[in-house]
Amino acid sequence: MNVFLSRASVELVEYCDNYGTFFKIKQRMLGKIAMKYRISDCRDIAPARLCAAMNAAFSDYVIPLKLSETAFRTFQRQRGFSAEHSFVALQGDNIAAFWFSGEPRVEFGKLAYTLSVGTLPDHRRKGLSRQLLGAVIAQQQLSGSKGLQLEVIITNDAAIRSYEAMGFYRHRTLRVLKLSSEPASQSLDYAPGPLDLSQIPTETGGFFDTEPTPQNGRLALQALSPDHHLLGIQVEGKLLGWGAVYPDGAVAQLAVHRSVRRKGLGRTILQALWQAAGEDSLTFVNVDESAAAVNGFLEQAGAQELLRQYEMQLHLT
Repeated sequence: MNVFLSRASVELVEYCDNYGTFFKIKQRMLGKIAMKYRISDCRDIAPARLCAAMNAAFSDYVIPLKLSETAFRTFQRQRGFSAEHSFVALQGDNIAAFWFSGEPRVEFGKLAYTLSVGTLPDHRRKGLSRQLLGAVIAQQQLSGSKGLQLEVIITNDAAIRSYEAMGFYRHRTLRVLKLSSEPASQSLDYAPGPLDLSQIPTETGGFFDTEPTPQNGRLALQALSPDHHLLGIQVEGKLLGWGAVYPDGAVAQLAVHRSVRRKGLGRTILQALWQAAGEDSLTFVNVDESAAAVNGFLEQAGAQELLRQYEMQLHLT
């Protein structure tokens, strides 16, 4: 059963897949909780307010979130935030909960990426996330979306149960790793040089064993350009491999063509990324655990696992 909430009204329209019949449920039947909150998209809400709400929602975590507005705007750009597809629950003028989403992307099978979901502590256990999801789904379907995807830490049992109750399923497992010492480089006749994003092929099957997650994909690099270092090795005009790292040391991509692996190119590119970032460590966020080659390479280079996440998906019909 899919639930849709309109922006302009608190009237709920519930569509029953089994019978193909629409039922209208008036405001009075939503009960006292629903009457206290208003669902709105984010088109008229300033980034500063959204940032404050996100920080407040995660203020009681073991490591509280403390994003600056500048960092929040970078987060929005990197992950494809769409104000039209993102929704908040308002109590008066105050944000009580949010569901930040991107628009559906062809590059990801017309799935839309969920940047973050949160509820401020005083408003939890009131079903706000489910109401927000209804609003998100309604808008996504208008945009031709085939579903949603998000990530959740595998030890967050409560969040996983909640998403599964909403219809999400575990699609794949992703690793987060950290490299704390400069990698050794192999002596080669050629060195990595700066690349333009236009030099990276759109068909990357020969380079990637699995596709990057949205915050590491081509669209993310494009959105944050020129705020990243993109370096590659070319021989006689042919691109053999490349790497991309953000200024904070987060590596978005590391790719070597299958035909030239195990020849030291990966280590050489990795060291170049380390030097370009100028940080005391590199992080690798959302490495697919099924990508045996890249996981083996990173572990051999000295990277240590920090945590794992599930990529979860919800398919719409």
